[in-house]
Amino acid sequence: MKHRFGKQGVKLLSIVAVAAALAACQSQDRLTIVEPGNSQTSQTPASNAGGKTPGERKLTVVDGASGKTGREVVVNQTHRIASSNIETWISEDKVRVTTTKMIKEGTATEEPKYAYATEEVNVSTGERRELTNHEASHPDQHQVKEEVSPDGKYSFVQKWRDKYTADNFMKDLTTGKSIPVKGDNYMEIGGWLDADTYVLAAGSMSGKGEIRLISTDGTYTATAIEDEDVEVYNQFGASKGRIYYTDVNQVLKVVEPGQSKPVQLIENVWSFTISPDGEYIAVSTATNTEGNSGSNLLIYDAAGSLQGSLIGKGNLISYPSWSPDSARLAFDVYSENESGMNGVYVFDTASGKVSWMAPYYSAVHPAAHPVYPLTWSPSGKRLGITIDDKEALIATHVIDFQ
Repeated sequence: MKHRFGKQGVKLLSIVAVAAALAACQSQDRLTIVEPGNSQTSQTPASNAGGKTPGERKLTVVDGASGKTGREVVVNQTHRIASSNIETWISEDKVRVTTTKMIKEGTATEEPKYAYATEEVNVSTGERRELTNHEASHPDQHQVKEEVSPDGKYSFVQKWRDKYTADNFMKDLTTGKSIPVKGDNYMEIGGWLDADTYVLAAGSMSGKGEIRLISTDGTYTATAIEDEDVEVYNQFGASKGRIYYTDVNQVLKVVEPGQSKPVQLIENVWSFTISPDGEYIAVSTATNTEGNSGSNLLIYDAAGSLQGSLIGKGNLISYPSWSPDSARLAFDVYSENESGMNGVYVFDTASGKVSWMAPYYSAVHPAAHPVYPLTWSPSGKRLGITIDDKEALIATHVIDFQ
C-alpha cells in the first residue's frame, strides 16, 4: 500500500461528504461533556442511533490547552519509529514494519518517488533489522489471516493464493494440527459464532455467496438469510451465537442460525466492530442534524442494547480498534471545529471513560490524525499510531500503558 503524503485532510473531508450522503435525521439523546478542571457538566444534543433512551455516562473531552488533565488511562512512555508503519506485531516487544524513504522529490510535472523496505523493530530498544526478501515474504507466498476462538483452543486460518481465492483451515492450537476446510471463497469476513463454530461470509463473483457455519473438525453447513436489502456482505461479524451485518440502507441487523428473517438493530451505521470477547459492538453512525453532517461512536452489547451514552462525536470517526483483551477501544475523531474532539482517543470498558492520546504522539500538532489503522500489541498494553511526519514522511508512535 503506497502512502499519499500530505493529503490526509482531503481524504478525511471526502469521507465526511460520503457519510453525510448516507446519513438521515435521528432522534436525540444527551451527551455529557466534562471539561478538564471543571466540575460543571453541560448537555449537548447527540444522536441516539439505537432509538432507545440510554443512561448517562460522563465523556471526558480534553481540549488542546489542557490535554493532560483528567486522564482515565496511565501512560508510562512513548516510543517513536521513524519513517515506518506497523504491518503486524510479532511479539510484545517486536513489530514488523514497512519503512518508506523518499528517493526523489516531486516536481510540478512528476510525482515523488519512494523506496520501501520491510524491517523488524524492537520497540523497547529501537533496534532495527531489515528483512531479506525471503524473510519478508509470507509463508509459501500466501497472505495469512488467523482468528482465534473465544476459548483460545482453535483458530480459523485463511491463506490467500490471490486476491479472490483462499485456502481455509481449522487449526487445533493445542496440537498444532490444521484441518483443511473445503469450499472456495472470495471474501475474508466472518467471526466466531461460539467456541465451536466459525461463521464465514464466503462471497461470490456473482451474488451474495454462501454463509458457512464451520465446525472445529473442518466440516461446515450453509445457512441462508432472507434479506432483499443485501446485495453483498460488506460488513459482517458474529458473536454469542448471533450473526451481524449491514444492508444497503446502512442498517445493522442481527440473525441467529436457523432463523431466516433478521432483526433490525441500529440505523445509519457507517461501520461496526465486535470486541474479541464478543461482549461489545462498537458502532459508528452517520448523522445529519440541521444540515450538519457528523459521526457518533456508541457501544452496544451483543444483544444490541445501547450501553450508556456516546463515547465519540465529530465529523468523522475512523480506525476503531479493540485491544486483544477487549478492555479498551482506540479510535480517531476528526472535527472541523477545532474545539471539538480531535485526535486519537482510548475508551476503557471497565470505567466507561474516554482519554485523549494526542499529547503523547504529536507534540507538533495536538490534533494530528493517523494515516494507517491503529494497532495493539498482543497484551493490549501498547498502541501503535502512525501519523504524517515533516522530517521522516511518516512516523509510528507506540504508547505504553500501565
